[in-house]
Amino acid sequence: MSETGFKRIGLASAVPRGRAITIPFGGTGGGGEFGATILDDDRTFAVTREPVAHRIVFTVAHDIFDNWFKVGRESQKQDEAFDKQVQQELTRVKAKRELTRMAIFDRCYGWAILALGYEDATESLAEPTTDPQGLREVKAYSPVQVARVDQVKDREDPRYGLPKYYHVKRAGIATYLKIHYSRVIHFASNLLEHDWRGLSHLDPVWDDLVTLRNIRWGMGQTMYRTGHGFPDLTFTGAEKADIDAWVQDGNFSNLSARTFFAHNEMQTIEFKGVASVALNPMNYYLPIMENISAGSGIPLAILRGVQAGALTGSEVNQQEYYGLVSDEQSYYESGIRELINIVLGGEADFKFDWLGGFELDEEKKANIEYVKAQTLEIKGNWMLRNEIRKLQDPDLKDLSEEQGGNELLSKAGGVGGGNDYLIKEVPKTRQPIASPQGR
Repeated sequence: MSETGFKRIGLASAVPRGRAITIPFGGTGGGGEFGATILDDDRTFAVTREPVAHRIVFTVAHDIFDNWFKVGRESQKQDEAFDKQVQQELTRVKAKRELTRMAIFDRCYGWAILALGYEDATESLAEPTTDPQGLREVKAYSPVQVARVDQVKDREDPRYGLPKYYHVKRAGIATYLKIHYSRVIHFASNLLEHDWRGLSHLDPVWDDLVTLRNIRWGMGQTMYRTGHGFPDLTFTGAEKADIDAWVQDGNFSNLSARTFFAHNEMQTIEFKGVASVALNPMNYYLPIMENISAGSGIPLAILRGVQAGALTGSEVNQQEYYGLVSDEQSYYESGIRELINIVLGGEADFKFDWLGGFELDEEKKANIEYVKAQTLEIKGNWMLRNEIRKLQDPDLKDLSEEQGGNELLSKAGGVGGGNDYLIKEVPKTRQPIASPQGR
């Protein structure tokens, strides 16, 4: 008991940590350090304990690869055969799982690697790949799993400054794996001041994540400390020793209030400034969330919890979000292209067709199909039926003369029929027009 009559029931002193986001065990100050150096341990802590950081890293990474992609080259039938071949090989090496993990690592730490397990003539992973016969497996590793990177130091080497060896530590294995760069696909989607170490997607919004965490911690402390009111016990006519004895007897120990004020009628306490009323946290919470939305590119509604693909959020927000996802997909295409060429055993020219995550409802899909059909019908006023069919599907077989394949769609009756009046054939020869009589 202090001279003012206050008694501390729980720890109320800040615990210094020297970390960029960790909240102290107790107290009203200390918090995460605003502007502190960001370490990979802090980034790991953030994505495992901070909901918004988890969404920026994990949710976006899954949305990038969950719907997957197709690859194609020329006609539709050739595309299907080529895509089937590629997908079988990617499935065999569990590429979707490892590419998703790679994206998580890249977004969290700024870069990641995909280690390639070849069947080749070498005896050590530290040797350059020689005569590879096939790819057995792929494995994603994060910077926290790479103990050291040896860079090329020869200034005459085209790879000067780039990684030569990666020293990877694997769980349960005492020794490090020394992997030559020819056995690695290096990913860094957010390069800034370095040739191969990218910027974590958390870093631009880090100080706002720290502030947000402090605000949320303060909200919890407000409820715990003062949510039920501030106990003010008045003992009329009591001496200080009597009040102290009453408190020491444990008469107030079963209440959850962190602090209380026990006094006689001669002492008073008053909180100035906010009149003992807790501040509205949304006035402070919302601007921080808006800053994180601006820094991450994720619309505020989705950042706050609207699930990707759900129709509860506005279509504008979803389209904006999947625009971000599409940009992220394009960043990874060069590395995925390299992986596909490896599993195919040679260079191939192909394009990516990422399957979209934004889904229209059935009514909008029907309206789109109706507009497409109307467009084809209008084009049929000057295009042959076979030409119209090619617009819809280049692989469709032409109709014969008897089937009207070389007739105008409008002359053949159109999609709805009865439109033959739209096109009138002009005779090849014309009769001269007689001059009016009397002129």
